[in-house]
Amino acid sequence: MLNLSKLTEMNHWWKLGKVKNEFALPYERKLFREVLKHLNLRQIVGLAGLRRVGKTTMMYQVINHLIKDRENPLNILYFSFDESNVEINEIIKVYEEEVLKNEIADKERYFMFFDEIQKLGDWQNKIKLLYDMHPNIKIFISGSASVNILLPAKESLAGRVFFFDLDLLSFEEFLELRGKDMEKIRKNPNLWERELRIEFNNYMLRPFPEIVSAPEELARKYLKETVIERVILKDLTSLFAVRELEALEKIVSVIASQPGLIINLDDMSKDFGISRQVLSNYLYYLECCLLVRRLSNLRGSFKTASRKLKKYYLSHPCFSLALSSPGKGELAETCVAFKTKSKRYWRDGEKEIDFIVDGKSLLPVEVKYRQNIRRQDLKSLIYFMNRFRIEKALVVTDDKDCEETIEKKKVIYTPLWKFLLE
Repeated sequence: MLNLSKLTEMNHWWKLGKVKNEFALPYERKLFREVLKHLNLRQIVGLAGLRRVGKTTMMYQVINHLIKDRENPLNILYFSFDESNVEINEIIKVYEEEVLKNEIADKERYFMFFDEIQKLGDWQNKIKLLYDMHPNIKIFISGSASVNILLPAKESLAGRVFFFDLDLLSFEEFLELRGKDMEKIRKNPNLWERELRIEFNNYMLRPFPEIVSAPEELARKYLKETVIERVILKDLTSLFAVRELEALEKIVSVIASQPGLIINLDDMSKDFGISRQVLSNYLYYLECCLLVRRLSNLRGSFKTASRKLKKYYLSHPCFSLALSSPGKGELAETCVAFKTKSKRYWRDGEKEIDFIVDGKSLLPVEVKYRQNIRRQDLKSLIYFMNRFRIEKALVVTDDKDCEETIEKKKVIYTPLWKFLLE
């Protein structure tokens, strides 16, 4: 049963006339300005992202912006479903009776923020009803899951919602939070190479806003307990029927220790003592909850991908570092997977390309995180470029930074730390 005290606790600006500084933090993520562009549009704004990336903070920042823009604080309602299982109509009822002292007025403008919406059963139809009944309410929702899992809304809320992905901190955002002057760095990154290499090592374990300056031991504890365990034990189990939690943890552990692993469902399911279908489902669940990234093998043409030979990474190298000790090359691959958001790689027999990146033209990306890269190391890359008539490729390195022409093909070498800034 919801009471006024609980609702007031979540909406302290009703009393203070402003958002407390510890809620609306001063640093604004890159996505914040994009969200503000949608304030005056009718459609719902949806924020999707992994737990602790800053979705709630961004909501508070939007609320703070609205109040500074002279919107009535009483006309701004926030509610989190993370801990409270309450129906929307009950929230509205208490809000009207105890706060507005009247029904929602048709001639006034209201803003309603619903956090962790995926915890509310049949949420998309309940939000749709609120949206359709009250054209003067601007609705914001957030969910700790991928857009795919939030998109039962795809049908129920067709044309009514704009979804935005709020990811872990980019390297640039991390540097800004660490007090670095990005304007100077962008002008000549090479001038700052020594400092940026040090910060890159810090970033690999600390891509969450709350731990950008945390000691290593505390950062690892945060990643394990506040993110990984809560994703598996709370977010995932609340969305899906999961019985084999031990198998879920094993899957994450295996991918953490072997980033870029090509999973054979038959073999792994026998090793874990679960069915092939259950294993496939669990991999999908982990992907939906944004802990795992899956790549499909490009086959035949650029429009097709094999249903077999799926390659898996954890969504950021920080999770591998928190759970295991993979090699530098594997961590570099995970970093490139995070940066590019690539969904495909290519493998044909012994030949393999780490990532195929979509853009104006397709870009093959190889990770060679070592010194002394030889022509022989690029045989698969050149073969791929010739076969598919691609003129340019990228090789992400430890320190090699140049361009060269091989068999009339342009190969660009760039260090990983610099690649993350591009």
